Amino acid sequence: MRIHTYQLMCLMAIPLAVATSVHAQQVTAQASPLQAALDAAATDGKFTYIVFYREDSNATRTMYQLVNDGAAARSTQAVATAAQVDDPAEQALVARFGISRAPMPMTVAVAPNGAVTGLFARTITDEQLGMAIVTPTMMRCMKDLQDQKLVFVCLTRTEECEVPAGVQALSQDPHFSERVSLIALRINDPNESRMFEQLQIDAQQVSGPHSSLIAPPGVLVGHFDGRATADQIAAAIHEAGKCCDDPNCRHNHPRP
Repeated sequence: MRIHTYQLMCLMAIPLAVATSVHAQQVTAQASPLQAALDAAATDGKFTYIVFYREDSNATRTMYQLVNDGAAARSTQAVATAAQVDDPAEQALVARFGISRAPMPMTVAVAPNGAVTGLFARTITDEQLGMAIVTPTMMRCMKDLQDQKLVFVCLTRTEECEVPAGVQALSQDPHFSERVSLIALRINDPNESRMFEQLQIDAQQVSGPHSSLIAPPGVLVGHFDGRATADQIAAAIHEAGKCCDDPNCRHNHPRP
C-alpha cells in the first residue's frame, strides 16, 4: 500500500537522481551558492527549503514569501533559500533533483542527511512546509528509499538494533545484501509517533523482534516477527514486485 501525499513513502516518486547525497562534510570554495547553503544547513542539523524559479514573477515572490515565513517560524529546524533553475552554477543540483522541466516556481525540501522530504510545484502551504520536516527515523528511511534500498524498520527496546532472525538471514543473502538497510526505531520514542502512524502499527502490541519492510517506491510490503523465515520474507518481496526482473526468480513462490 502507498502512503498518502507528502508523507514518508510518497517521496520515492522523486527521480533516481535525487539518490545522491546533497550535502558534504564541509563547505568548499568550489561549491555553488546553493550547495554551500545546503552544506551549512546540514552542519547545523537543519532542513533547507529551496525555492527554484525561472523568472521574478508574482508567483515566485508569493511562494518565496510563504517559504521564508515558514522557515522563520521554524528557525531552529529549517532555513530558506532560492535559486534560479537556469543558473549555470546550479545545474548539478537541478539535475540531481530532476526538476529541469518541472513547473516553476517549485520548493524542494532537503533534510540534513540529503534526503528530499518534499516537492511542491507552483503553490505551497505552511502545513506542507511543516510536513516536510520529518522525524529522524523518517529522514533515514527516505534517504535509503531514495537510494533504492529495501528498508527494514526494526522495533527495538534498547540501544541495540533488534533484528528478527529471518531479516538478518535475508540481509546476508547475496541476492539482497547490497540492497537491504536496517534501521532501528525505539518503541518508546515519543518523537517518532508520526513514524509509527506511517508504519500502521501499534508498537505497544509488539512483543519480541519485529521489522516492518518498506520498498521503493514507498510500498509497505509487510510486518515480520521472529517467526518469519528469510524465504517467507523473500517471497513477500517478490509478491510485491520488488525482487528482480528475472521471470525464473527462485523467490517466486507463495508464502505458507
